[in-house]
Amino acid sequence: MVKYVLHYFKAQGRAESIRLAFKLAGVDYDEKSFEFADWPKLKPTFPTQETPALEVDGKMICQSKAILRYLAREFGFYGKTSLDAAFIDQAIDAVEDIWTAVNIVFNGPQETMPERNEKFLKDVIPPIYVTLERLIGLEQAGDFFVGNSITAADLFFFTAVDMVNVFSKGANSVEKYPKLVALKSRIAANPKIAAWLAVRPPEATF
Repeated sequence: MVKYVLHYFKAQGRAESIRLAFKLAGVDYDEKSFEFADWPKLKPTFPTQETPALEVDGKMICQSKAILRYLAREFGFYGKTSLDAAFIDQAIDAVEDIWTAVNIVFNGPQETMPERNEKFLKDVIPPIYVTLERLIGLEQAGDFFVGNSITAADLFFFTAVDMVNVFSKGANSVEKYPKLVALKSRIAANPKIAAWLAVRPPEATF
């Protein structure tokens, strides 16, 4: 039996789609979480000096998307064909634009955070959401980004929207995008995911 150990801050952030993959698959894993203040001393111990990281039988993988894609292949959340996988990657890369923007807001000077946050919500996020709605409308999409079952793309989208909602002070950032509202609701309604959402720690921070 494979032993998985996830390393990340005591937060949802970049690790949450990985957690959702484990929950959806019904696969057990251990987690070694740590405070933000501990990161400087832990950072050199990770291969890319980044987190999240996943140990797989003692071998460590870094980069959240690499981890998610690995698990999706292992657990069957990466489509049925290589073309499905390409469409899943397409959606994941579109969602990554959200995380790129989050980095800019989160890591800039504290005194200009309100201005960056306002630009993020008013100018940056809407065109990304428009693109994601367009992807849901393509022929390879069904109830989800690709087909009629949850894939890695849907998990990555779900957690990115949760992060945007943190910056919008709890407001539903997708409310003007009906396809995204419906998609997020379908993901949350999955019994295994719903069970996790009911008990997970509330921290949706980076």
